[in-house]
Amino acid sequence: MPTLDDLPTLANATPTGDDLIPLYDLTADGSSKVRKVSLNQINGLSSSDVATSVAGTITVSSRLTLITSGTTSTVNLPLPSGALRDIIIMNGGSGSATATSATANIKTSAATTAATTAAILTATTARLLSDGTFWYRTH
Repeated sequence: MPTLDDLPTLANATPTGDDLIPLYDLTADGSSKVRKVSLNQINGLSSSDVATSVAGTITVSSRLTLITSGTTSTVNLPLPSGALRDIIIMNGGSGSATATSATANIKTSAATTAATTAAILTATTARLLSDGTFWYRTH
């Protein structure tokens, strides 16, 4: 079974945001408790994680989507089972934006059931986290 001691040590390396860092998971099941996490998950966003868009139909393809102008936006969310599991949408436009999903899988704190849309008002931010099945709006 591999352990953290088995992993190579990098000296004088310049890591990038997508580099993977090993960690030891005490709660893991199975033969290996060594897992990996990207540096971005530890340190935050890199420039490739940010997409700037104007109003209209926007498809989320990065961790942070900035709406910079326009009056009305429809923001299409990726599948909750995809690679993006933590997304932020900042509405800096002059109108409202609506996060939209193909199925009713958006859950907010104010609703008891999942919906296909969630409003993102002007000058507000929506952060959505996925468990692989649903998008949970945390703010």
